[in-house]
Amino acid sequence: MINIKVNDPFILFNRRSFLLFVKQLEISDRELFVRSIRTVLFTFIFAALFPAVSLYAAEKGDCESPQAATDLRHCSFAGRSLEGIDLQGSILDGVDLSNAKLSGCNLTGSSLRKADLKWAILTECQMEQVDMTEADLFHTTFDGANLSNSQFTRANMFGANLNEVFAEQADFTTAYMKDIAMEESNFNRSKFVGCFMQRAVLIGSKLRDSTFYNVVLTGGALENSDFTGANISNSLLNGARLDNANFSESLLQNTRFNNAVLTGANFSRAREIPDHLLKMLNDENIEH
Repeated sequence: MINIKVNDPFILFNRRSFLLFVKQLEISDRELFVRSIRTVLFTFIFAALFPAVSLYAAEKGDCESPQAATDLRHCSFAGRSLEGIDLQGSILDGVDLSNAKLSGCNLTGSSLRKADLKWAILTECQMEQVDMTEADLFHTTFDGANLSNSQFTRANMFGANLNEVFAEQADFTTAYMKDIAMEESNFNRSKFVGCFMQRAVLIGSKLRDSTFYNVVLTGGALENSDFTGANISNSLLNGARLDNANFSESLLQNTRFNNAVLTGANFSRAREIPDHLLKMLNDENIEH
């Protein structure tokens, strides 16, 4: 039986002392001790690398009275009125939530991969660190929600409403976002890579230090939006309304602004401004 007495609080950080301590143990105790250390290390490393796996240890939930931190993949909540419900940490992958009313809900840390949320109402919901990868968010309403650090990769967000949301560091990589409404929102440090955002409305939104790479924003309404320090590369903003938008210190490599409206826009200290945009700025006496 192991009787460990460690007088030196830094023994685990002193290689010689640690090895000497292990050698002094009996062989059977030594093997048990080493296995214990390996198990602890493996647990910490696995939890760090795969934090979502713990979700799948959740117990099967009750579809009639759903609770937080449960597995609800076998349920359908289509058309249900579940205002204010707490489902944080729950598994809702592939679940039908179309036309559901979930205003004021708490879905923090939940997984909704490939879930069907067409026309669902999620206004004022708490949804930090939610995984909505490949979810169907057709005309889904998130107005006023907290979506920080959430995942929207490859989601269908056609006509969705994300007005007045707080969504810092959200990931919209390759999401389909045509005709989306994203007014007066905070998307600072968020990622928009390979997104189709034709006619997107981002009037008055904050997008500081965000990434827009290979994005289509043709015909977009970006008036009074703040792109300070953003990476806007290989993208299309043809015909977009950029009145009073702030692009200071942004990177604009290989991005097209043909026929965009630039009245009152700020391009001071912007980097790698394309030649055609330089001409437009000079013609309109806009600072850059």
